[in-house]
Order: sequence, then C-alpha cells, then structure tokens
Amino acid sequence: MASGSHSIGIAYLLRGADPDWETACQRFIKSYLAHPAGQNHRMHVITKGFESSADEARARELLSALDCFTISVNDDSFDIGAYRDWAKQTSEESICLLNTGSEILSDYWLKKLHANLLNQGIGVVGATGSFERFGGSRHGFPRFPNAHIRTTAFMLKRELYLNATQGKTFDNKMNTFLFESGHQSLTRIIKELGLKAIVVGRNGRGYGERHWATSGTFRQGNQANLLIGDRNTRNFSNCSWPVKQVLTKSAWGKFRKRCDLYRWC
Repeated sequence: MASGSHSIGIAYLLRGADPDWETACQRFIKSYLAHPAGQNHRMHVITKGFESSADEARARELLSALDCFTISVNDDSFDIGAYRDWAKQTSEESICLLNTGSEILSDYWLKKLHANLLNQGIGVVGATGSFERFGGSRHGFPRFPNAHIRTTAFMLKRELYLNATQGKTFDNKMNTFLFESGHQSLTRIIKELGLKAIVVGRNGRGYGERHWATSGTFRQGNQANLLIGDRNTRNFSNCSWPVKQVLTKSAWGKFRKRCDLYRWC
C-alpha cells in the first residue's frame, strides 16, 4: 500500500444517501480484495450523505476490511466536487477516482491504468468512454460523436484535476454532466492542453478515440474487455437484446461494430 516514487492515491466515494450503498460498498470491497492492484498506492475512502449515525457506523465496520484512510465531506457537490474536496487534502501525484457503484474486474487493474497514463502525451485514462450526446439535442453539449471519458473510474494527475475543476460549482447534477461530456468537459480540457484521453481495457491495452467503439468495453457485446464496472455497465449486461441495441447505438452510432460481430450474451 505504501506509495512509491511516483505516488498514487485511489479515492473510492461511498455515498450513504444511495439506497443500495451497503450492497455497493460490499461489492467494491470484495472486488478490491480479490484483484491485486499491481501498483503501490494509498487507498482512500470518501464518505458522504449518510442519513444516520447507525448507517455511518455500519459503513466504517465494512471499510475496516480495507487498509485505507477515510474522510467525510459534505453531500452538496456530487461526485466531482467530492473528489475535488479530497484532492485538495491529499498529496499523491496521480489520483484514481472510483464512484460508489465501481467494481474492479481484473487483476493488476491499477498497474494497467497507470502504465497507460505514463505514456507520453496522455492526460487521462479511464475504464470507459462514450461518444454519446447527453439528452439528445440538449443545449451545452457537443454534437455526436461527443468523445469523452466517463467519470465513473478514471485516473489523471492530481494537479490537472484541481486545475480542471477550479472555479466550477457542482451543486446540481447538470453541472456534473457538463463536466463529463459538455463543451468544457474534462476530456475537452485535456485535449486543449495537447494531451490525449485513453480508454484502458482489461487486457491492459490503451485505446485512442478512434478505437473506443471497438474496444470491447462500454456497451459493446458482453463487455468482455471491461476493466472496472459500474451501475451502467451492469445494467447493460442485464438488458434484453433490443434494449442493448438501442443503448449501443446511443453510445456509438455508426462507429460501432456490426452487431453480428459481437457475442452479446
């Protein structure tokens, strides 16, 4: 767990206001303990939104299975703001940010993310990306294909994250959607710096934008190359074939492989 010369901090956000928080927490802990990270790091848990002291005590009991540092933040700035509050208090050079629904699916998952982040010209790596335009034609979001790293499991330099979120408010859900996939999304900020956004698969390979739709990760086939799952990827796995077709089209449009090239179920 101790940090190496290139220090890494993992932040797992546990929101007690989510109705399934205990199941989600148990799922994450089980996956974290089952799959070695393969990379020195410090494990942090950010707790917020617990409605009772009994629930928070139960969370602390569950989290005792981890060798981690735990901090609590206010539940007034959604995930993106909570990560920023934590990032201001830590000192690690690189940070890996995971949300309540995250589930690690592969051994050496952190090593795979970190190795790709260290490649020249890379600004952010994530377990999933999408071309989807939020809300169809909603104002504030680029037209399809709107390439962006999904902010459910991603990694970047801490200072870059703090700079990207500086001056922004995350007091409503729309602001978090804008940060993920709007005209001034994290991905677009990073690209304006001349850096690239990469999706990392379970196989350890980093995929540039042109290959996201065929990487076997988000809303593709059986998502066999997915490194870290979340609520949306699990929902996709449980959908019927017709619903999967709709979701795949919304994420990838004409850039997706033909459905008959996939093993969907």
